Amino acid sequence: MRLARLLSACLAVWLGAAMLPGPALATPAAQRDEPRRDARRAEWRAVVQLGPVALVTNKRGKQELRFFGWGSGTVISRDGLILTNYHVVDVSRLAREAARERNVKVLEGKMVVLFTRQTDQPPVATYIADVVDALPKLDLAVLRITSDLTGKEVDPSTLNLPFIELGDSDQVEIEDALRIYGYPSIGGSTITFTRGSVSGFDSEPGVRGRAWIKTDATISGGNSGGAALNDAGQLVGVPTQASVSSARQATDCRRIQDTNGDGEIDENDTCIPIGGFINALRPVNLAKDMIARAARGGAAGSDAPRGDKGNVQIVGRIVDADTGKPIVGAVFVILKAGLSWDDFSGDEADVLEAVRTDRRGRFETSPIFERGKTYSVGWGAKGYREVTHDNLEVTDDTPDVVEATLKLQRR
Repeated sequence: MRLARLLSACLAVWLGAAMLPGPALATPAAQRDEPRRDARRAEWRAVVQLGPVALVTNKRGKQELRFFGWGSGTVISRDGLILTNYHVVDVSRLAREAARERNVKVLEGKMVVLFTRQTDQPPVATYIADVVDALPKLDLAVLRITSDLTGKEVDPSTLNLPFIELGDSDQVEIEDALRIYGYPSIGGSTITFTRGSVSGFDSEPGVRGRAWIKTDATISGGNSGGAALNDAGQLVGVPTQASVSSARQATDCRRIQDTNGDGEIDENDTCIPIGGFINALRPVNLAKDMIARAARGGAAGSDAPRGDKGNVQIVGRIVDADTGKPIVGAVFVILKAGLSWDDFSGDEADVLEAVRTDRRGRFETSPIFERGKTYSVGWGAKGYREVTHDNLEVTDDTPDVVEATLKLQRR
């Protein structure tokens, strides 16, 4: 069966892998007749730190905003558009953790924006931005600055922010030099600069042309969503992909547990790193259509986590039908909208997403199911009979997050 072949291919790969603002600036692109230091200053001022925003009710019943940085982003327009990774703005897991506390609510679809004013000092929280468009499968997202820290709306036309102009990632070649900025969170709290070269390219099912720019630069977690610049000071890539042994996963460092036991998840808790190093960049050309939509004020086809009537996510477990025990490494597959399993030829380009279960048998999809569409899904594991379903309808009444327990029968 086609699903069985797809599951076998996924399992062969996965089971063999390890488990695991300052003054306004003119143009950010370096000019030959400008001092080198001024050109570099224009670059690092446009690279920001991003983090979750939470509404906390204190003991006196007063509500306060709390926030902290956990990833990077790049300002790409004077009026406050920011390009980053989707996993940086996806706070759904943190929101579920915080929901256990009655006095804490994580605001999904909003991020704090922190600007560096001095390179030897931590960045300063300055604005709140809304997630306006996202491509979870490519791990890319665009935000727009909308308010200050008090919640007062800002007029985008008056921001006049330092920004980095977009380059053409299709023109990048092997051995081209790269300058990379970000906030690694491991070993310090200030902006970090590293150098590297383009070491190659990689493809990906469903992505035309270059899906990845490989680099020999060693970049740790927290740099996700940051800036990879060419010699002209243009943004050509977003640090995204990580390697841990032979596995590929997003490297990050996040405060997702109440490590100090004070009942709150905040900047006082330990940042928990996921090991590895980022060794690949998403080409900026893959984000240009999304950026253009955001610049026009729209987000058609957006998968951004915007709250009510947003896309739907499935969170669940895959268990043994007889014992109820979790199945580790089982695979949950989603085909592109409208495609049935009879239509599926085995081409990975027709797969919208494939995720596997963790040690507890749990899996979590991206918020990838669009309302008003139907999907075909399937799941399976080595030694079990695979299960497929067509015509899974996603409606306006479908919850934003669907919890499911899926069963598999041994062969």
